Amino acid sequence: MNDVEAARNTAKSAMNNDRFRVMLEQISDPRASGALMSMGSDAGSATDFNTALSRYAENSE
Repeated sequence: MNDVEAARNTAKSAMNNDRFRVMLEQISDPRASGALMSMGSDAGSATDFNTALSRYAENSE
C-alpha cells in the first residue's frame, strides 16, 4: 500500500506544480506536437556514434 500512497502523493505534487502544469499544457498543444514531429531526424542525415563523440570532444575543449 505504500507504493500506492507514494504514487498518489507524487500525482498531487505534480498537479500543484505550476512549472509542470505549464509544461503539460505546452506538450499537449497540437501545434507543439507538429513542431516536434518536424524536428525528427532524416534517414540520410544520421550521425554515427564515433562522429558524434569526436564532435562532442571538439566542442568541449
